[in-house]
Amino acid sequence: MDIDIRAKSFAGRPVLGPIRLTLTQGQRVAILGPSGIGKTTFLRIVAGLDHAFDGTVTEPGRTTVVFQEPTLLPWRTALENITLPTQVAPDLARALLAEVGLAGKDALYPRQLSLGQQRRLALARAFAPSPTTLLMDEPFASLDADTAGRMLDLTAALLDRAGVSLIFVTHDPTEAARLRAQVLTLSGSPATLDG
Repeated sequence: MDIDIRAKSFAGRPVLGPIRLTLTQGQRVAILGPSGIGKTTFLRIVAGLDHAFDGTVTEPGRTTVVFQEPTLLPWRTALENITLPTQVAPDLARALLAEVGLAGKDALYPRQLSLGQQRRLALARAFAPSPTTLLMDEPFASLDADTAGRMLDLTAALLDRAGVSLIFVTHDPTEAARLRAQVLTLSGSPATLDG
């Protein structure tokens, strides 16, 4: 993945830029910085959700995103929350559910799952279409320390198995260390990457 953001503004106020980052296959990068500095804006640009910036993002493969909230379809089962958006076969979806500790829960709806289980479901969905790059925007922020720790270990194991690259936005450098990610800091006005 090749990221070249020259500038990003909101209502004429410069927020990001210039930011240049090349991510090789399997590389893990953690973006740290204070609240409001532009971490989520950066990730939305990389994900292709924000096109109103000066620059380019080139990803020859497939990118998936895990957001701050699980963003599940409340009227669909756990299995359908994987198969519908990704178009993968039910057998693969069930295997992923088992891998994230949700075996036998494929017929449950999100409201029947704990927040930790919803986050594991969102993680399974992100890995279902065999991405080359995974983007994560503070996905463990609202979890207790033990649950967050288990989610970090699970994410690291899935990344190891799949050889997926990672851009991980967090406030917590210990999360970056647990994922064995290179730390880059977003700072300044407009914000740029250091590290």
